[in-house]
Amino acid sequence: MKAAEKLISIAMQEVGYLEKKSNRQLDSKTANAGSNNYTKYARDLYPSLQGQAWCDMFVDWCFVQAFGQVAARQLIGGGFSAYTPTSAQYYKNLGRYFKGDPQPGDQIFFKNSQRICHTGIVVKATNAKVYTIEGNTSGAS
Repeated sequence: MKAAEKLISIAMQEVGYLEKKSNRQLDSKTANAGSNNYTKYARDLYPSLQGQAWCDMFVDWCFVQAFGQVAARQLIGGGFSAYTPTSAQYYKNLGRYFKGDPQPGDQIFFKNSQRICHTGIVVKATNAKVYTIEGNTSGAS
Protein backbone atom coordinates (compact mmCIF):
# COMPACT_ATOMS: atom_id res chain seq x y z
CA MET A 1 0.00 0.00 0.00
CA LYS A 2 1.35 3.44 -0.92
CA ALA A 3 1.97 5.98 1.83
CA ALA A 4 -0.91 8.24 0.72
CA GLU A 5 -3.31 5.29 0.60
CA LYS A 6 -2.27 4.22 4.09
CA LEU A 7 -2.81 7.71 5.49
CA ILE A 8 -6.17 8.10 3.79
CA SER A 9 -7.24 4.66 5.04
CA ILE A 10 -6.48 5.69 8.64
CA ALA A 11 -8.36 8.98 8.20
CA MET A 12 -11.35 7.21 6.60
CA GLN A 13 -11.63 4.95 9.63
CA GLU A 14 -12.12 8.09 11.75
CA VAL A 15 -15.00 9.52 9.69
CA GLY A 16 -17.98 9.98 12.00
CA TYR A 17 -15.93 10.74 15.12
CA LEU A 18 -17.67 13.38 17.23
CA GLU A 19 -15.89 15.48 19.82
CA LYS A 20 -16.93 14.90 23.40
CA LYS A 21 -18.52 17.10 26.06
CA SER A 22 -16.09 15.74 28.67
CA ASN A 23 -12.99 13.57 29.02
CA ARG A 24 -15.08 10.35 28.94
CA GLN A 25 -15.55 7.72 26.23
CA LEU A 26 -12.93 9.31 24.01
CA ASP A 27 -12.48 6.16 21.92
CA SER A 28 -16.15 5.93 20.96
CA LYS A 29 -17.10 7.63 17.72
CA THR A 30 -20.41 8.95 19.02
CA ALA A 31 -20.80 8.41 22.79
CA ASN A 32 -20.62 11.47 25.06
CA ALA A 33 -20.88 13.76 22.02
CA GLY A 34 -20.75 17.44 22.77
CA SER A 35 -19.10 20.66 21.73
CA ASN A 36 -16.30 20.93 24.29
CA ASN A 37 -13.48 19.68 22.02
CA TYR A 38 -12.50 16.62 24.07
CA THR A 39 -10.98 13.97 21.76
CA LYS A 40 -8.75 10.92 21.66
CA TYR A 41 -6.47 12.89 19.32
CA ALA A 42 -5.63 15.40 22.05
CA ARG A 43 -5.36 12.63 24.64
CA ASP A 44 -2.85 10.72 22.54
CA LEU A 45 -0.67 13.60 21.26
CA TYR A 46 -1.49 16.83 23.07
CA PRO A 47 -2.92 16.06 26.55
CA SER A 48 -2.39 19.62 27.77
CA LEU A 49 -4.51 20.92 24.87
CA GLN A 50 -7.57 18.78 25.59
CA GLY A 51 -10.63 20.97 25.04
CA GLN A 52 -9.07 23.02 22.22
CA ALA A 53 -9.85 23.06 18.50
CA TRP A 54 -8.56 19.76 17.17
CA CYS A 55 -8.34 19.78 13.36
CA ASP A 56 -4.53 19.87 13.40
CA MET A 57 -4.34 17.31 16.19
CA PHE A 58 -6.47 14.99 14.06
CA VAL A 59 -4.14 15.30 11.05
CA ASP A 60 -1.04 14.72 13.19
CA TRP A 61 -2.71 11.71 14.85
CA CYS A 62 -3.52 10.16 11.46
CA PHE A 63 0.10 10.60 10.33
CA VAL A 64 1.37 8.99 13.55
CA GLN A 65 -1.03 6.05 13.22
CA ALA A 66 0.02 5.50 9.61
CA PHE A 67 3.79 5.97 9.91
CA GLY A 68 4.85 6.14 13.58
CA GLN A 69 6.04 9.23 15.46
CA VAL A 70 9.49 9.63 13.91
CA ALA A 71 8.44 9.25 10.27
CA ALA A 72 5.26 11.27 10.82
CA ARG A 73 7.27 14.16 12.25
CA GLN A 74 9.52 14.14 9.17
CA LEU A 75 6.59 13.90 6.75
CA ILE A 76 4.76 16.86 8.24
CA GLY A 77 7.70 19.20 8.15
CA GLY A 78 9.80 18.29 11.16
CA GLY A 79 7.48 18.90 14.08
CA PHE A 80 4.03 18.55 15.52
CA SER A 81 1.78 21.48 16.31
CA ALA A 82 -1.88 21.83 17.17
CA TYR A 83 -1.80 25.39 15.77
CA THR A 84 -2.45 25.45 12.03
CA PRO A 85 -0.23 28.47 11.19
CA THR A 86 2.71 26.74 12.87
CA SER A 87 2.06 23.49 11.02
CA ALA A 88 1.96 25.34 7.71
CA GLN A 89 5.20 27.12 8.62
CA TYR A 90 6.95 23.76 9.11
CA TYR A 91 6.21 22.94 5.46
CA LYS A 92 7.26 26.44 4.35
CA ASN A 93 10.57 26.15 6.21
CA LEU A 94 11.39 23.02 4.21
CA GLY A 95 10.20 24.40 0.88
CA ARG A 96 7.32 21.90 0.84
CA TYR A 97 4.37 24.30 1.04
CA PHE A 98 2.63 24.57 -2.33
CA LYS A 99 -0.42 26.39 -3.63
CA GLY A 100 -2.46 24.47 -6.16
CA ASP A 101 -2.40 20.91 -7.47
CA PRO A 102 -3.19 19.08 -4.20
CA GLN A 103 -2.46 15.37 -4.21
CA PRO A 104 -4.08 12.53 -2.22
CA GLY A 105 -2.37 12.28 1.16
CA ASP A 106 -1.34 15.95 1.26
CA GLN A 107 -2.09 18.02 4.31
CA ILE A 108 -4.23 20.93 3.14
CA PHE A 109 -4.58 24.27 4.90
CA PHE A 110 -7.53 26.65 4.77
CA LYS A 111 -7.27 30.38 5.35
CA ASN A 112 -9.87 32.87 6.50
CA SER A 113 -9.48 36.63 6.02
CA GLN A 114 -6.82 36.75 8.75
CA ARG A 115 -4.75 33.56 8.85
CA ILE A 116 -4.52 29.84 8.21
CA CYS A 117 -7.31 28.54 10.42
CA HIS A 118 -8.11 24.93 9.49
CA THR A 119 -6.49 21.82 8.06
CA GLY A 120 -7.33 18.37 6.73
CA ILE A 121 -6.06 15.52 4.57
CA VAL A 122 -6.62 15.48 0.79
CA VAL A 123 -8.46 12.37 -0.39
CA LYS A 124 -9.00 13.33 -4.03
CA ALA A 125 -8.71 16.40 -6.24
CA THR A 126 -10.28 17.32 -9.57
CA ASN A 127 -10.03 20.50 -11.62
CA ALA A 128 -13.06 21.84 -9.77
CA LYS A 129 -12.98 20.38 -6.25
CA VAL A 130 -10.73 19.10 -3.50
CA TYR A 131 -12.14 16.30 -1.34
CA THR A 132 -10.81 16.11 2.19
CA ILE A 133 -11.17 14.41 5.55
CA GLU A 134 -11.02 16.83 8.42
CA GLY A 135 -11.36 16.81 12.20
CA ASN A 136 -13.36 19.20 14.39
CA THR A 137 -16.85 17.76 14.29
CA SER A 138 -18.93 18.62 17.32
CA GLY A 139 -21.88 16.74 18.75
CA ALA A 140 -23.97 17.50 15.67
CA SER A 141 -24.75 14.55 13.44
